[in-house]
Amino acid sequence: MSIARRSFIALAAALTTLPSIAAAQDVTLRFAHVVREGDPGYIAAEAFKERVEETSGGSVSVQIFPAGQLGNNRKLFTQIQSGAIDMAYTPFNMLSDIVPEFATITGGYMFESIEHQRMVLDGEEFGQAWGERLLEDGGLRILASFHYGTRNVTTKETPVQSPTDLNGLKLRAVPNAMSLATVTGLGASPTPVAWPETFQALRQGIVDGQENPTPVLHAAKFYEVQGFLIKTGHQMSALPFLINETAWQGLTPDQQAAVQEAADHAVTVAEETMITFTESLESDLVERGMEIVELTDEEVAVFRDSVRAQVAAEFDGKVLPAGLIDQIHALAATN
Repeated sequence: MSIARRSFIALAAALTTLPSIAAAQDVTLRFAHVVREGDPGYIAAEAFKERVEETSGGSVSVQIFPAGQLGNNRKLFTQIQSGAIDMAYTPFNMLSDIVPEFATITGGYMFESIEHQRMVLDGEEFGQAWGERLLEDGGLRILASFHYGTRNVTTKETPVQSPTDLNGLKLRAVPNAMSLATVTGLGASPTPVAWPETFQALRQGIVDGQENPTPVLHAAKFYEVQGFLIKTGHQMSALPFLINETAWQGLTPDQQAAVQEAADHAVTVAEETMITFTESLESDLVERGMEIVELTDEEVAVFRDSVRAQVAAEFDGKVLPAGLIDQIHALAATN
């Protein structure tokens, strides 16, 4: 074969590989979520975008679709599974559709502290094992997860101090079995409403109240349609940074490292923001007309016992392996 012929073949091969090289070096991740500006989750997503674009040298860019632009959490869950989007915050209660044990992460009065919840999320036989099953069975990778605050109840007109005070009231509930069981245990009638429709549901009286961490309800301006914040502290929320595994495998090792580091950084931003906002925003809610109802330890215990009994009746040995809930509760003693 002539030198000219070999040179032509080599040039053709090089030109053929250029598109794949360019694709590996220039990636745009589509990241969708439902939270609004001012929410710690929103701030974390922006921090992730800024960090990964900087540390990847611009080879990874992030296009964010916030505030439910592409649909509610259920629709985004479908889209990240199909690859229509690359990243999302998918609540753990939805991930329990694939790995049932993830339902414990949002269980009512499941955890005594953030550290207790982290022991489960990071535990080798708990969160790590569940994450491996999620990857294998669902094609979804958890990059990191962050504490998303402690949920409390709000109502329009009723100052609540016991489960009986919630009897007959319709409380907006996240549309999944664990959240419905938790709200039932609180004493209310759980009414599923998608997050983007919650404000109007409260305004129109379709539901009487809802339950969320203080920074979340403040960002959603629920103080305009709710009169009381009741410090039930009934659920510790957590949100995972999810990425579609096909999208992950489309990244080079250096890009994967940049994405992982940016997710870890964003988790720190989210948790620091959540803690700071929680401490500062309650006074603003009062200034905006909400009344905060502080509960005694004895009153919280009544809510806790009621919720735990309801969750155990519906999940222990049925949806979840028998004894798992007790095993998680027992971890608090080792913390």
